[in-house]
Amino acid sequence: MITLEAHYVYLLLGSTAIMLALACLSFARFENRCREIEEFWKSPTGTALQDGKDGEPSEQAQIAIRLEARISELHRALQALETNKSKPDAPSVERSLPIENAVRMARLGASIDDLTKNCGLNIGEARLMQKLHGQAAAPTGRTH
Repeated sequence: MITLEAHYVYLLLGSTAIMLALACLSFARFENRCREIEEFWKSPTGTALQDGKDGEPSEQAQIAIRLEARISELHRALQALETNKSKPDAPSVERSLPIENAVRMARLGASIDDLTKNCGLNIGEARLMQKLHGQAAAPTGRTH
């Protein structure tokens, strides 16, 4: 029976040693966390937060909070743009330059008034577009 009691004593000593090691580890982590919190409150951000009156954050803290919110919003927008970047956009008339739109319209036979109103060209530019890119009279196809 004495050997059985010795096993209980060893088991009790081992578990006590493990509990003591866990307590020391927990205390060390707690002390480290307290040091981090203390360093934060000594930093410019923590000081700005402390300067508030009546529990209100100071003006600098409010600015910092708004800036952090804006930065996170910009990060989300950037991520959304990066995901859309892989999808090529189809060229559209709205995104083309006004001069390209004027060339296209002149090739389709638009009048000078149409070119001035829709493309922002003056009359001289519209006439030039018609001369350069307009539909020329179709050749008769006869050769002498």
